[in-house]
Amino acid sequence: MKSRRIGLVFILAGILVSLAIAPWVFRFPTQQPASIPVAQAAAPEEKLPDLGPVPSFELIAEDGKKWSSASLAGKVWVADFFLTSCQGACPVMAQHMWGIHEYFKNNDCVQFVSLSVDPDTDKPEVLTEYAKQYKADTARWRFLTGPIEEVHRMASEKGFKVGVPETPMQHSRRFILVDAKGHMRGYYEGMDEMSVRECIADIERLLKETA
Repeated sequence: MKSRRIGLVFILAGILVSLAIAPWVFRFPTQQPASIPVAQAAAPEEKLPDLGPVPSFELIAEDGKKWSSASLAGKVWVADFFLTSCQGACPVMAQHMWGIHEYFKNNDCVQFVSLSVDPDTDKPEVLTEYAKQYKADTARWRFLTGPIEEVHRMASEKGFKVGVPETPMQHSRRFILVDAKGHMRGYYEGMDEMSVRECIADIERLLKETA
């Protein structure tokens, strides 16, 4: 009789324990959780805006020979305006242009063009010395001079759209990025290092477009 009571006690205890843990047991799903979805691929990078074509032009290069923009066909290139006598913005811009030129020194598909806004001073021999001062590879970075009317045309709305200076010292400080089809794709502040870095990144994007 006593053993039967002990057995009942154990049975009741087991029932109580089962009831106590039931809420915890049934709180969890019996099936495996769904697998974590794979992150979606990043959206493709948007193309740089098309800011219009650059008209053809012909000027005189630092070697004294006629130079035509036709030689840039199929190349990605950067242009700017400068004058050799400038002691303010131009030296900084030239250093930054040299930095881009150096970054792409092993890529002949990237070219550089600097147009003088002071042709009375910036004769070819002066441009040659200026190029040497900045260790420019003139096979890829050309320094151009010529009639001021043509230089102003290239700065105007008919050209690079950066504004015609009233005096040489008021020339644009922007770098202009042009793609392999001769279309402008971006403007960058030539005095600002972060903007110059952005220019480098965008050159690489254009190179991928033409690859």
